[in-house]
Amino acid sequence: MSLQAQYNITEKTMAKYSPLDQLSSTYLTEVLKKGRVVEFDAGDTLFEKGHDLAFHYYLLAGKVTIKKGLFSSKTIDSNHKAALHPINNLITSEATVKAQTAGHLFLIDPKLLDRALAWSESNPNSEKNKPAQGAKTTTPQQTQGEFDEEYFNWMTSLLEFPLFLNLPPANITELFDQFERVEVEKGQTIIQEEDEGDYFYLLISGSAKVTVGEQQTKLATLRPGAYFGEEALVSDIVRSASVIMEEDGCLARLDKESFQKLLHNPLVKYVSNAEYQKAAANPEHNMALLDIRSLSEFEHIPMPDCLHIPLSDLRSSLSKLDKAVVYYLTEDGGQRSDIAAHILSQNQFKVFVLRN
Repeated sequence: MSLQAQYNITEKTMAKYSPLDQLSSTYLTEVLKKGRVVEFDAGDTLFEKGHDLAFHYYLLAGKVTIKKGLFSSKTIDSNHKAALHPINNLITSEATVKAQTAGHLFLIDPKLLDRALAWSESNPNSEKNKPAQGAKTTTPQQTQGEFDEEYFNWMTSLLEFPLFLNLPPANITELFDQFERVEVEKGQTIIQEEDEGDYFYLLISGSAKVTVGEQQTKLATLRPGAYFGEEALVSDIVRSASVIMEEDGCLARLDKESFQKLLHNPLVKYVSNAEYQKAAANPEHNMALLDIRSLSEFEHIPMPDCLHIPLSDLRSSLSKLDKAVVYYLTEDGGQRSDIAAHILSQNQFKVFVLRN
């Protein structure tokens, strides 16, 4: 029997821990599969002074004492509220951690969790994947010499999409050259839940539905002018929903490399903490720090003088934000901050991501 099974570490028992409580069941299961149990006995030294923290550490059972210097000591019990979060912020490198009782820790790869959070908290309607089998594809270069009024009108309308408004003109020209037109049929699956994908899609004609689960529960209907898949390319994780055509139609798709080069990179800009502090020192600079972590994460490690909007609520909260303000997304949001920056840039907000 595995240690996870022995200690009943399951989706049900771990769903109360933050930020695991923000994960969909699919991603929580995957994260737990790749987690690791570390047992300890009373008196064991778990972390020496000067240690590195390579994982997120959850104290699932037992008591530990955290000592910083001669006079600073704190005991954490797995039954305490603080243990519902990773204890990383308590066991900083200057601390020594010893076990008071026997127990165990659960270790999770922070990069894996960051990716899973980024996708779980992003809009499930924004999905994309591999091209459907048997689809007919053409590029603008291949149709030169032919005048397709529908395609011409659609390409012209792209310039009105918020998605393209902040792009340099040279990027738009190259972008249009990279799009492929794909003819699709009713019932055709464009994106399959839990598959990896390589394309960003725009819907030219026809309609499609967004579904989840084996029962194909319908979340939304996509109509001409809709685009989907950009968040999946940013977060780089398997798909959390399927997109299925409800009518015959036509799509345009953009491969991941072109998307990153021509769409994502120009929209998402990074600044260092030093650059942020310099901007903050300017009294004429109208700016705000924005944290898009979940509420439980924000309350556990709050950031003073910081606006908080969970990524899952960002789209519905855009009307509350001021386009005269420059927004700086906190580094703690990880890939979720990248997705938030993309969403804000698409909607003509000026935004930077803090990243050292």
